[in-house]
Amino acid sequence: MRKFLIIYICILSAIATLASPKYEMRAVWLTTNWGLDWPSQPARNAREAVRQQEELRRLLDEVEALGFNTLFFQARIRGEVFYNSEIEPWSRIVSGKPGVSPGYDPLAFVVAECHRRGLECHAWMVSIPVGSVKQVKQQGASALPARHPEMCVKLKGEWYLNPGHPAVADYLASIAEEIADNYDVDGIHLDYIRYPDEMGAFPDADTYQRYAPEDMALEDWRVENISHIVRTVCDVVKDIDEAIMVSTAPLGRYTMIDGMPPSEWCCTGGASQDVVQWMLEGYNDFVAPMMYYRDSNFFPYLNDWVERTDGEGYVVAGLGAYRMERGEGDWSLDDLRHQLQATRHYGAAGQAFFRLQHLLRFPDLAQFLSGDFYRYRALVPPMVKVHAPLAATPPVVELKSGYSGDTLVWQPVDAAVRYAVYADVSDSVDIEDVTNLVYTWVTDTTVVLPAMQYRSFAVTAIDAYRRETEPCYINARKLPHYNVSLFCK
Repeated sequence: MRKFLIIYICILSAIATLASPKYEMRAVWLTTNWGLDWPSQPARNAREAVRQQEELRRLLDEVEALGFNTLFFQARIRGEVFYNSEIEPWSRIVSGKPGVSPGYDPLAFVVAECHRRGLECHAWMVSIPVGSVKQVKQQGASALPARHPEMCVKLKGEWYLNPGHPAVADYLASIAEEIADNYDVDGIHLDYIRYPDEMGAFPDADTYQRYAPEDMALEDWRVENISHIVRTVCDVVKDIDEAIMVSTAPLGRYTMIDGMPPSEWCCTGGASQDVVQWMLEGYNDFVAPMMYYRDSNFFPYLNDWVERTDGEGYVVAGLGAYRMERGEGDWSLDDLRHQLQATRHYGAAGQAFFRLQHLLRFPDLAQFLSGDFYRYRALVPPMVKVHAPLAATPPVVELKSGYSGDTLVWQPVDAAVRYAVYADVSDSVDIEDVTNLVYTWVTDTTVVLPAMQYRSFAVTAIDAYRRETEPCYINARKLPHYNVSLFCK
């Protein structure tokens, strides 16, 4: 089976790599829990806070250089947060002590730095786990089990929120609401939105007896509990801003497929994740299933995910960069390369890598992304279920040529949050050709390009829902060398 799949993907590889899409989410998870990706050290004073910020800037520079356009920043870990919250305490990881501020707001900082680099920033929330008994004890009175013991249960040395308690959905929604209301995030990304691995031993018998509808089976009740949380979070976020994307990171396999190796660990078997229904009902703008498997446990399930979405949202395949570590699978570059190529072949809307430091640890993988697979820029795919009118085409584009470069200037457009700029050396620029996409994220109305390098240009407006307008074209084939303006209407 493995040999057949590898041969099949190799046949597709040349086509898939060349067919670099104009719209593709290229995401990476930045893990703050235990400081795995960042920060490497806590900020216990102003000097260390500056060092933390510089470290994060360097990481974001690398993310941008590799060709990514989206960052999932872990803003909430297990009952602790990386922003100024009135609901949950500061993480000890960022400041060295539970509940103590590092002297700045990491979430506000990373959002601003991402946007400066043309990256979307989605606030990543770990949902159900609360922390180990030791971690909770360190937090003292600010710990979630101390503040809300009615919502929490303990299982094998770990604390969890109890999804069956009616207050849990509103509590998690209040955290998402706080983030969406106070920060310019592009998305809320729910992780571990499921029961723990030891679901059979989960201590919710009393909650089930008290709150489950009569004659509802335990598993059906648990599925509804998780779905209720997702719906509640989504409703709260969309009430604040419909353009903030809500997504989840479910298990890598939605359901088992006939003829494939058997496993009970999938969304519909063991995790209580009715993910496809979340998509069909409009409560997920996209999903990023954690597909950290290979061969027959990857390719058929990727195709299954894409087929099941039915255009109601989109699938961003979660890829396990960590699997290249010797102790985590010892995968080769070819393993991930074949998976990347398969995402385009099967029609997925992009890729998300877990996690950032593993991505940076392997130069061959980084080189393949920046020099090949992500060689050309891509726009984040537009949201699917949008009813707002599209922004207008930029009405006027002015081109000025000078010694320092060719300057494009256009009039601002209502409802536009940024602009894309295309340029070509020929007399006509094709905006569907990704090689012509020069700028994907311009927030003002001016760009400067190398002098006399291009002969044709186009500018489009992009609204908050990532939708792109029709272009305004300008042709400079008759442009004199300097100080002349041409207009496109």
